[in-house]
Amino acid sequence: MHTIHPANFCRIDLKEEDNMKRHIATYSAIVLACSWALLGPAPTQAAADNIEPVTWSNSQKSSAWAEELLGQVVTYQTLAEKSLIPGNFEAYVEQMRKVRELYRTGNRRATYDGVNQLMVMLEARVGGIDAHSADALWDFCYRVTPDEYHARDRHIRAKGADEVKKHEDFMRDMEERASMAF
Repeated sequence: MHTIHPANFCRIDLKEEDNMKRHIATYSAIVLACSWALLGPAPTQAAADNIEPVTWSNSQKSSAWAEELLGQVVTYQTLAEKSLIPGNFEAYVEQMRKVRELYRTGNRRATYDGVNQLMVMLEARVGGIDAHSADALWDFCYRVTPDEYHARDRHIRAKGADEVKKHEDFMRDMEERASMAF
């Protein structure tokens, strides 16, 4: 029979303890590396990707308003082609294509003229379109198009003369205060 000396137990325990420490350190490093890879640094969003400008009106308008409006006109054209609504919307589609291109090139004055020409066409019901379609497109155009591209009479029709005058007085007052501040 062999007698096992107590010192041998300690030696075995120390070796096992060293192995265990090494394994724990290795596994901890692997777990930390995997969790960092999975969770990663906190995602950040680029500030310049989708900043909408601040407007004085009570609702923000998309920078893709010309695309939205063209899409709406094309929808009405499709409905007319399927004989679901009366009229021919081809002139409106062409006008919106022009407006979209003018807006993309940065020609503000021509964009203003183009939007107002579209609204005149809707008011005149060019192409034999029905009143409901014309009014719905007019309202959509007014809602999505930035205010700077509408003639003053369009604002009066949409908001009323009193509201437009109140807004103009407010803006004039703000400009006067700003000029006195310097």
